[in-house]
Amino acid sequence: MAIQPVPDHRSSALSRMLKRLMRRQGVTADEVPNLSGWTNFVLAVNQTIQEFTANRELLEQSVQSTSLKLKQAYEDLKSESSLRLAQADLHQRELENLVQERTAELQAAQLHLEQINKRLEYDATHDDLTGLANRNQLMRELNRCVAQLGTDLAVGLCFFFIDFDRFKQINDRFGHLMGDKVLIQVANRLSTLAGDATCLARLGGDEFVLLTGQLTVAEAYKLAQRITAAFAQPLRIRETEISMSASVGIVLGDASYQSADDVVRDADIAMYRAKATGNCYQFFDERMRTEYLEGLELERELETAVREKQFRVNFEPIVDIHQSDIYSIESLVRWIHPDKGIISPGRFISLAEELGLVIDIDRIVFEQTCKQFRQWRASGITRPQQKFNVNLSCGQLERSDIIPFLLSTIDVSGISPHDVVLEITESYLLADSVLVMKNLNEMNELGFSIFVDDFGTGYSSLSYLAKYPIHGIKIDRSFVRDLTESPESKELIRSMIAMADALNLQVVTEGVETLEQLQIMTELGCRYIQGFLFTRPMDAMQAETFLVDQPYREVGAIAPM
Repeated sequence: MAIQPVPDHRSSALSRMLKRLMRRQGVTADEVPNLSGWTNFVLAVNQTIQEFTANRELLEQSVQSTSLKLKQAYEDLKSESSLRLAQADLHQRELENLVQERTAELQAAQLHLEQINKRLEYDATHDDLTGLANRNQLMRELNRCVAQLGTDLAVGLCFFFIDFDRFKQINDRFGHLMGDKVLIQVANRLSTLAGDATCLARLGGDEFVLLTGQLTVAEAYKLAQRITAAFAQPLRIRETEISMSASVGIVLGDASYQSADDVVRDADIAMYRAKATGNCYQFFDERMRTEYLEGLELERELETAVREKQFRVNFEPIVDIHQSDIYSIESLVRWIHPDKGIISPGRFISLAEELGLVIDIDRIVFEQTCKQFRQWRASGITRPQQKFNVNLSCGQLERSDIIPFLLSTIDVSGISPHDVVLEITESYLLADSVLVMKNLNEMNELGFSIFVDDFGTGYSSLSYLAKYPIHGIKIDRSFVRDLTESPESKELIRSMIAMADALNLQVVTEGVETLEQLQIMTELGCRYIQGFLFTRPMDAMQAETFLVDQPYREVGAIAPM
């Protein structure tokens, strides 16, 4: 494009403007360029403008591209944020659901734990067989009641200790499953009688207790009657009738009781007194406690006596009336207490059986008897045909070591089984034990004689006498005691002797104390007599004098043949 000339006046103004423009652009010029210079300048400016325009377009394109990228990044970020938010929301909901599930599980676990705790508490306080309270629950209730006795004179308690007779025989005869069914029925009957009693509990086995509030003697007596009457009729388990009877000990509690244990102890004492006397129920009194404590002391002393062998043997002869001679000598145990002197068997034998000490006592007696008999035999005081009688407890017959013990003891003493008569009670034969039968048969084969002691007081039976290897019977003294005044006793003895003769058994009559009794027994055909008519039980020295002097011959000569 052609550049037109510029007027002068305008040229000056343009020059000034251009100078200013040039200065702004950092160009120092003293003079305004000429046309050619301006042309070049304009061209340069134009080129600059074009470059600027091009750069601007590039810049705009870059900005647009960056804007698009930023927008895309924003959209991507927005999408990702939305996704993250959605994921976070989902995670939160999952977390909330998980919390709810865990909360429900914890609530269920807590409920289950509460149920377990309740069950454990129930099991800890109740009998698992009958559902009644157990000892723990009883003692808790009883301690609470006893604590109130000392604070309120108007408050009292009545405590019944109930035990069922012959329950062991039920288990032995019918089995423990039947025994459990019996206990459940017993608990049901007692629950009916208990009414709103404070506590009805089973202590264990066949022992039950009933705790009530304060009762008068008449009210307690009436309730005890109802309890015993409830079991007068047999229990029926399916087709089986089970006969039972209850023994009840009763304590009327007052402020003198300081603990639940004292109440249970005294009721237990009264219950055993009821059982021992044959009464169905018994109220506790202080005398019973004294006797109970004496019994505990006797137990401790008896254990010491067995350990220290504080027993001595007394002897009582069995006289052969036909020969006016000694058939045998029975050994009778006596306890020589270091402080109390002689204690009779009537006071300690039953206790020894309860404590399981009677076997030890039996063996002490047998060893001492064998030793004494050997001395008498060696010195000629006893003759070869004379024997000695010793008692065997039921526990001995049910031990597998009884035969080795007998043999080892007589071997040491240098005597023979044929010198020994072993006495057992007829009730042992009813056990029908395989081991008892085996031991008795082996004793018989070895040469020991076996007699049934206290015959007629238990379950006399021809079948048992025929089944076991029995050599003789001893008629109990209770039949002889009433012999002169009771025709029935005489006929019973006559039948016993006839039965023994039929089975080829020897007969010894115990408890003969008068010549009249001796005469009757001789008339009835009894050959062997034992009793105070000849002598009371003697110690070893007295027995030795008796055997040497033979005073029994005078009595035997008086008796008719």
